[in-house]
Amino acid sequence: MITILLFVFIVGLCIGSFLNVVILRALSGESIIFPASKCPKCGKKLKWWHNIPVLSYILLRGKCGFCKEKISIQYPIVEILTGIIFVLVFIKFGISYDTLFAWVIASLFIVISGTDWKEKVVYDRHTYTLIGIGLTYAIILAVINLYTDYTLLGHLNFTKEWALINPVSVSLLGIIAGFVIMEILSRIGYIFAGDRAFGEGDSYILAGLGAIYGWRMILPILILAVIIQIICILPIYIKKEVDNKNWMVLIAISCFALYTGAFIMATNYNWLSNNVAYIIGVTVLIALGLLTCREILRGIKNPENRTYLPFGPALLLAGLIFLLV
Repeated sequence: MITILLFVFIVGLCIGSFLNVVILRALSGESIIFPASKCPKCGKKLKWWHNIPVLSYILLRGKCGFCKEKISIQYPIVEILTGIIFVLVFIKFGISYDTLFAWVIASLFIVISGTDWKEKVVYDRHTYTLIGIGLTYAIILAVINLYTDYTLLGHLNFTKEWALINPVSVSLLGIIAGFVIMEILSRIGYIFAGDRAFGEGDSYILAGLGAIYGWRMILPILILAVIIQIICILPIYIKKEVDNKNWMVLIAISCFALYTGAFIMATNYNWLSNNVAYIIGVTVLIALGLLTCREILRGIKNPENRTYLPFGPALLLAGLIFLLV
């Protein structure tokens, strides 16, 4: 088993090397096939031993073999990450067509996250492919289900219930629900900040996740993505507010966080078992939450005060977690 997992990891490393090419050439507008791999700094064609995943980066000490300019740490990170994900997928699904689909889906997750994180760009061809893969998987599942029913029953049951719950319908509804929900959330940003809350690419990403997981999983994925985004952006946001000396925002966030922790503790220890005490506690919590939101919204109305972190990687990380868990 260890030998198989090692082989899968090495395959993942090689695929990760290719994904680096896809990410960088999508941004540069070059073909992923031609020209051959070259140094982005000096432009010289790389030798075969310069392209060994991870190992070449270590042996070359993170520098080009020709011009000695630094090689981006992105290369080994993407390769190792892909290798680990491939192993985790194989452990979950084993030798099956599910594994192949999951590998393709995970690879698309990495590519879309890479371009979004690096240049805040999401390409239609990548998200459309994600949607297409989700639909293709749903069609295959539907065909297998129909074949199984026909084998067991000797006929096919095309009922109204089947029309709603078959994998293709669930996938199509997931595409629509994912896109519509993300667009609604994005356009709410016009009310508070005069601009979209999320990029257009995020709507297509959630549509792709809807195609894969179905409409029922849209909200759980979205909630997990928001939690991931908050965890990532909060330290950056707080540091920026400290640098800008926006003390009211920092005081509001601190009071809300401390009170929320105290409220949770009091609830767990039944200190608020009295209804009046509980209602007062909830009222104070809501008031502090609204005060904090007001101070934050005041800040984001000024474009210079906004802290932006692409939401696509958080969505895709949430999707990957659901894929593995």
